[in-house]
Amino acid sequence: MRQFKVALPNSIEQASALQKSVDVPFIAGGTDLLARIKEYIDTPDLVVDLKRIEGLGEITSTGQGIRIGALVTMDDVATNRLVAEGFPALVETIGNAATPQIRNMATIGGNICQKPRCWYLRHEGYSCAKNGGSGCWAREGENEFHAIFGNQVCAVTHPSNMAPVLVAYGASIEIQSSESKSSDGTLEKRQVEAEQFFLTPEQDPTREVALKPGEIVTAVLLPAKNRTDQWSYAEAREKQSFDWAQASVTVLYQRGGRSGDHRVILGAVSPAPLRRADLEEIIGSRALDADCIQALQEKIGEGAHPLSQNGYKVPMLRGLMAKAIRNLNGEKKEG
Repeated sequence: MRQFKVALPNSIEQASALQKSVDVPFIAGGTDLLARIKEYIDTPDLVVDLKRIEGLGEITSTGQGIRIGALVTMDDVATNRLVAEGFPALVETIGNAATPQIRNMATIGGNICQKPRCWYLRHEGYSCAKNGGSGCWAREGENEFHAIFGNQVCAVTHPSNMAPVLVAYGASIEIQSSESKSSDGTLEKRQVEAEQFFLTPEQDPTREVALKPGEIVTAVLLPAKNRTDQWSYAEAREKQSFDWAQASVTVLYQRGGRSGDHRVILGAVSPAPLRRADLEEIIGSRALDADCIQALQEKIGEGAHPLSQNGYKVPMLRGLMAKAIRNLNGEKKEG
């Protein structure tokens, strides 16, 4: 592994000022970045460690919902009573992620900002649209685990299984930077809705999230107004132990008790979490019965452009969609 220096800032302002370009990465849990450095995918001279900054490692209840600091570990989110009571879909999603060891190290901020797991992107011998070149090797190469939606420019899938659930809940991402100060000199915060935070290759093939150089994710904000007891998360993966989902379906039914306010978000099948308003309309127009499941299954593959080796994801989504609706009807089964 190439040697690098580590900066240990004590404040957001110091950390932001140190990270003057995307070549100077932030590190929190390190579960993604250190792997990239060991494999010579990233070769930074300096890494900015965020762990000494106070106020980023807490979960607090606010008047609007729950604020989860960016340095809170995935395990601490999953075992927190406030999160479990208000946003159980997030807890279940985290429980399906990685391994207990990883969940005890990985942070929620790092998880949503991690790099895609495309082997072409993570190999120093390939140049593609995502790392500053052109084209997409996966489109004509090994693409078993790649995107079937939105894959014309780049066929990566977003690796965070939390991301679709955050989009479903209408979460906001809190961001700070040393460049943005109020009249009294304090750092201002901006909020980006999760649905706009995750970028597609059409928006910018070199970025996965809407962060500018020097900007830091400081918290994830979960709005109480979108809580619901009627929810379902279903995913499929190649093996149950440490692995990434091949496809997932998140369904929130009548968010906040509002009739007609539903969310259907697909994960691991596109470069960013994919909201399907057409499926939401079907759910809102009929009873959640066998006819509804059939209509959803017939619709869910529309717009897909499977590559040579990942066409299985369409029938997989049909099965996950059926499972999600059955779960909403109280038919949850173990396994």
